[in-house]
Amino acid sequence: MMKTLHAAVIGCGLISKNHFKALKNVEHVCCTAVCDIDPDKARAAAEIHGIHQVYSDYKELLKDPDIDVVHICTPHYLHARMAIDALKAGKHVLCEKPMALTKEDAKQMLEARERWGKHLGICFQNRYNQASVYMKQLMDQGTLGRVLGARGQVTWDRKPEYYSESPWRGRWATEGGGVLINQAIHTFDLLQWLTGCRVTTVDASISAKRLKGVIEVEDTVDILMTGEAGERLIFYATNCYVKNVPVELEIICEHGSVKMTGNVVVTDQDGTVATKDYSSGTVLGKDHWGSGHGFLISDFYRCIQEGQSFPVGGEEAIVSVGLLEAVYRSAKTGVPVRLGREPGAGEHTIKTGKGGCI
Repeated sequence: MMKTLHAAVIGCGLISKNHFKALKNVEHVCCTAVCDIDPDKARAAAEIHGIHQVYSDYKELLKDPDIDVVHICTPHYLHARMAIDALKAGKHVLCEKPMALTKEDAKQMLEARERWGKHLGICFQNRYNQASVYMKQLMDQGTLGRVLGARGQVTWDRKPEYYSESPWRGRWATEGGGVLINQAIHTFDLLQWLTGCRVTTVDASISAKRLKGVIEVEDTVDILMTGEAGERLIFYATNCYVKNVPVELEIICEHGSVKMTGNVVVTDQDGTVATKDYSSGTVLGKDHWGSGHGFLISDFYRCIQEGQSFPVGGEEAIVSVGLLEAVYRSAKTGVPVRLGREPGAGEHTIKTGKGGCI
């Protein structure tokens, strides 16, 4: 008989709603505790979701031996410390993106997972969207041939109130960046995951255009990444648009291309075009996040129950942390960052680890 796992959610802000909703749809899982440093937020979430245990100190929550899994939905700068503490306390951990603000902190999370023998998952839920799954299968088949280049674009809107209502946002020390690390990180992750590109150089610029004076981080970023086989990946994101529109992701290969903008369009070498419509379907969160949260959370619990490795574990997520570091370092210094090799004149180097594209 399958064991019922008891879950707790730490952090009762906007993103926690996706977790609470998804947990209600996962068999053999019961959410029994919530935690937030704002007692009113914690009590409100508990009342809405019928949860009786309410904490304002996550370390007190971790002392509960009946809690099996902890969902970390807190501001970015708290992710690594809370995850390490939870793993040390014998809890499985599902952490919201980004995994950590630095690659060194992310490595410490992996070390804690190995030492204490628990599952660690990171919420890159867009990998579970139907369009993403289809594109990944297509790329893995290899029929389109070698990747030549790719581009991603996120043009959304965030008003000043979005930052003033949650002061941790818009600050380097607590958010770790702006539009890239918060809103666009999912598309940025898909770009490197789907192409399988081993990035060697990152050249980027960031700026605050519309939100200058409101935030100290960027509301706009543009990036050029080159791969070891000569691939060119470009990425652009901004929170300066008038509305949130569907993200764009295009991959150009030697025998064709694939493009996602809600639906997926595949163009073969001879010009034949095939379209799959993924613009509708069950959505558990914001429309542009797709339905991935529910699928990812369900799969995380399946992996725990069956003793399998979770596909979006630390080794996968640390790749994006390394690339984020490279982007911000390049943007702040004004020179390219070379990954995994000694720097040439005017270049910085970031040593990289295993997995993904670096």
